[in-house]
Order: sequence, then structure tokens, then C-alpha cells
Amino acid sequence: MSSDADTPRREWPQWPLWAPIAGALFGVSAAILIMGVVAGILRSSGVHVTDNSPGFTAAFTFVQDVSVVIASLGVAAMTIRPRAWQFGFRPAPLRFAAGVVFMGLAAFYLFALVYSAIVQPHNPQKIVQDLGADRSTLLLVTGALIVIAVAPVCEELFFRGFVFRVLRMRMGFWAAALIDGVLFGLVHGVNIVLPVLAVLGVVLCWVYERTGSLFASIAIHAFNNMVSYGASTDHGWAAALPVGLAVLAGCVLVPRLMSTRARPPAHV
Repeated sequence: MSSDADTPRREWPQWPLWAPIAGALFGVSAAILIMGVVAGILRSSGVHVTDNSPGFTAAFTFVQDVSVVIASLGVAAMTIRPRAWQFGFRPAPLRFAAGVVFMGLAAFYLFALVYSAIVQPHNPQKIVQDLGADRSTLLLVTGALIVIAVAPVCEELFFRGFVFRVLRMRMGFWAAALIDGVLFGLVHGVNIVLPVLAVLGVVLCWVYERTGSLFASIAIHAFNNMVSYGASTDHGWAAALPVGLAVLAGCVLVPRLMSTRARPPAHV
């Protein structure tokens, strides 16, 4: 199985270096505008809404992730009409992809265990608390859908399918992966677990590079979030397992249903 980099570079869209930056800025700005309007309408209707309420946080997180993806697709379209395979949505041999996913997960968890044993970090991330997952069944399920389904798909499309692709067109794998990994970690906060998240970002780049399919990196991302959500939330496994298994099943089944048009052009 050849790596993703074996596809002739001239076949990939020549997205400019500023494209992912523009996609992120436009997406976040659109999310702030949309949620500001929604909050204003609700407040004018007598509904009490605060910016840090679990419901508002969940809605903003969802809108922001989707807005960044839509904005990125729009920016990419300024160069060439976006196609699914250009962002990594294409099939890969299942047995090979499963082996690469397993190696990626093993490498990441080995690093995380060693780092935790040496540094003994207290994870300062509070996304589960911010989403109010421990407050009600509705918020528990909503949080699981956002953390385990929406975030992996949207973040992988942006960071691996767009940012990494733009960098990879201009530099070697390790340089592109390190930059992408650090950016991925920084988006989740500057804190003690930044190295762990950065390494996860590098591993996801490696998996994408080896398989040529974004479904493989989405599977790892969703699995990791499923484990984190289930372990850090009261009764979290009741919501995390069904959502996580559904996403993993989709990562296996959807590529099998895709037509050959979802594949990159043949070598020339």
C-alpha cells in the first residue's frame, strides 16, 4: 500500500498557505455572529441565556465546528472546486487501515502513559463540565454527540484534510506533521497536556499519510474522545459507547459505500 504522499503533488489542489487561516477566522467569526444573534433573540423573548451556560456552550461548540468546516470549504473553492478525496474522504484497504490505526493508537497511548508517569499532569480541560454532561441525560447525550461525533469529523477535516495538506505540499512529512500537531494542541488550550495533544496530532497526521484516508484518523480521534468522555463523566459510558461505536462503524462502512470517484486521480 503506497502512502498518501505517493499521489503526484500536481494532482492535489494548490491551496495557498493562508487558506486554512482564513477558513478558521471566517468560521469562528461566523459562529460568534450567529450565536450572538441567537442569544439576542432569546433574551428579547424573555429566555434567560448566559454565555457560559451548558446549553449555550454546546450550541456554540457545534456551530463553531461546522462553521469552520463550511468556511474552509468556501476558501478552498476559491482555488478549485472541492472534492471529497481532496480532503481525505476516500476508501483505503480495511485490513491495512486497521493495522495502521492500531499502531497509531498504541504509539499515542504509550507516550501518554510515559508522559503522565513523569509529569503527573492534572488535566485542566473542562469541556465535559462546560457542556454540563453531569447535569442531565439530555446534556449527557448532547455532549457525547458533540465530543465523539461532531468534533472528530470537523477537526480532522480541518487539521488533517486541510491544514496538513497545505503544509505537506510545501515541506516534508515530519515538519508538516509537527506544525499541524502543535496547532492542534494549541487550539485545545495552552496547558500541561499540550504535549500529549500535540503528539496525538502528529500521530493522526501519520495515520492519514499512511492510509490516505481521513476515515482512519477520524476513527482514532473518536475512539480517544469516547474513552476520555466515558471515563470523565458520571454515567458517561452509557452515552459514550453507543455514539463512539456508531462513529467507528461509520468509518468502516461509509468508505465501502463510496464510489471510485472518491479516489484521487491515478498516477500519470
